[in-house]
Amino acid sequence: MNTPNTNTFPNSNFSDELPNFSDELPSDAERAGKSAEAFDKLKSSAAETASQLKNTAASVSTDAKHYAGSVAADAAGAFKEAVETNKTAGADAIANIAHSVKEAADGIEKQSPQVAGMVRSAADGVERISADIRDRNVGELLDSVTKFAQRQPAAFFGVGILAGVMLTRIMRSSDRS
Repeated sequence: MNTPNTNTFPNSNFSDELPNFSDELPSDAERAGKSAEAFDKLKSSAAETASQLKNTAASVSTDAKHYAGSVAADAAGAFKEAVETNKTAGADAIANIAHSVKEAADGIEKQSPQVAGMVRSAADGVERISADIRDRNVGELLDSVTKFAQRQPAAFFGVGILAGVMLTRIMRSSDRS
């Protein structure tokens, strides 16, 4: 098989006609320099992005803390208002009980004046408790109840049972109506 060679083509500069790509390709040193430059740019860009993410996260964290604080303050205010409203309603209910007890004492005055006097005295005590509840804040009331429970545990337990029975009867009667 005959392969053409440049000598077989007279006046032909075939090898001269082929482009020399080695002149156009960057050298290893140039490629390494460009790679290092690209790596530095990438590294700088990553550092900037990380810094921006860090600042954004800090901002979001601060905003979330402020929001949580305001929600907690709003909830605490609403809870305090609800407790005060219920406290006043409870004091009114106790005052109504004292009024009813006084009416009962008036009804038995003629038959048994001594019993009527004791019942009236108990009703006065209940009215004082109602006024005390109405005039104090919730923290002071809890302190008073805690001190009473420590001084008179049996009385505290008895009052708790009595209050539970009365509350159950009131709830049952309101369900029937």
